[in-house]
Amino acid sequence: MVFFVIGYVAFATYLLDKNVDNMLDLGVSLILFFGAVFVIIIINMSKDSLVELSQVVEKERFNAHHDFLTQLENRQQCMAKISALQNSNTDFSVMLIDLNNFKQMNDAIGHLFGDKILIHLAERFSRALLPHNSLYRMGGDEFIIVINGNRESDIYGQNNALLSELHTPLVVDELSVDIHYSAGTSIYNCEEPKDAIDLLKQADIAMYSAKRTKQSLVIFDEYLHQDSDEEFHLISRLKTALNGGELTVYYQPIVCAQSGEIHGAEALLRWPQKDGSVIMPESFIGIAENNNMIRQVSLFVINRVFQDLPRLLLADPCLIVHVNLSSQDFLGKDLIRLLASHVNNAQVDARHVMFELTESMMMTDLAQAHDLVETLIEMGFAVSIDDFGTGFSSFSLLKELSIAQIKIDRSFIDECISNEKDRVIVETAVFLAKRLGCSVVAEGVDSDGVIEYLNSLNCDYFQGFKISEALPLTACINWIESSGMVKTVLRKY
Repeated sequence: MVFFVIGYVAFATYLLDKNVDNMLDLGVSLILFFGAVFVIIIINMSKDSLVELSQVVEKERFNAHHDFLTQLENRQQCMAKISALQNSNTDFSVMLIDLNNFKQMNDAIGHLFGDKILIHLAERFSRALLPHNSLYRMGGDEFIIVINGNRESDIYGQNNALLSELHTPLVVDELSVDIHYSAGTSIYNCEEPKDAIDLLKQADIAMYSAKRTKQSLVIFDEYLHQDSDEEFHLISRLKTALNGGELTVYYQPIVCAQSGEIHGAEALLRWPQKDGSVIMPESFIGIAENNNMIRQVSLFVINRVFQDLPRLLLADPCLIVHVNLSSQDFLGKDLIRLLASHVNNAQVDARHVMFELTESMMMTDLAQAHDLVETLIEMGFAVSIDDFGTGFSSFSLLKELSIAQIKIDRSFIDECISNEKDRVIVETAVFLAKRLGCSVVAEGVDSDGVIEYLNSLNCDYFQGFKISEALPLTACINWIESSGMVKTVLRKY
């Protein structure tokens, strides 16, 4: 093409030099010359378009195989990797990683911040990847590492590398974020082949076992499969129970230690069965927490308490109902919105509700706990520390937060007469709480000896089987209206 243009330029020059009169030849030459220039421009533009098209195709190919957010290889590539290893008769393992409380963090802080966490985390995980292992993002807050090998040393070695990389908090938008995960690993043995779907299912079962037992890693075995089937069945039943109104709330009375008069009642969840038995919360609350259902459970209890309060207050206008919150209730705005709605619309005052928070959940994020406590107090509610004394930070919480009351954990009350260390803890808790302006509830009061001892310490309130078991609403109202018998029991002390 270059020679083509040069030829026409030379021809045009020749014609001009000859001062030809035949303008037709000159015109044709000029047309051909500019035509050649046009052709070159079109060819160059086509080349640019082809380059751009090639880049687009390459980008589409990359996007098809990689996660858009983290740039890690995606689920499709993970399945292809597993298939390739199976076809090559190679032993390997599949580690499924799920971030703890990420959904709640997303709801509380926002999805943009959550996306930044995932990007930083993908970089950390990539750095922690051991040789010959491969990392994939499956979607949401789930990652998979395909481990080259199926020995425990291969699996725990990779897990330890991840934990070491996450020892230092992430820094996102100048905020320090501690990330914890639960991982489940399934093992592929080429002598006992299984398909990719089964491998992922087994890793998922092991991961949920890790969440339930609060471990960073669990390796799948057949016992987990049986437990998983039972848990899955229970989860399904719990969802049905929540939607179908099968759950109910019982109330365990709390009485004044000196007078025996009713002070309040703790709202306790119960799951009645058709055969007349009752499933206690310790059998399903942990499962609800691990499957992102605990906030739904908490909202159910709160709704029921506000529904029951008018009847309870007819029995005793000064009654205070104690309601437990979970650590997941700290995150998100559902709780505050619901409470604001009840405060605005209910026939009862917020001062008739006291929320119980455990020390462990508050120490998970003290700043967030402080914000929640202050918000609850501004709305008119009171706040109590439940299971007081079971951790290392009980007394510092009384200093940091506006706490109205503490409940001494029953593990100390049970042995406070016979065990000197428990007795010292109880005496110290009562003394310091009172000096800091907090009232004290002793839970697990089950004997006359414990009542006599706690009265000698000027403990404020008692809760336990010696007073009353947890009762259905109507039975609790009847108990309150006839609680003279409790006053008789306590009067002798």
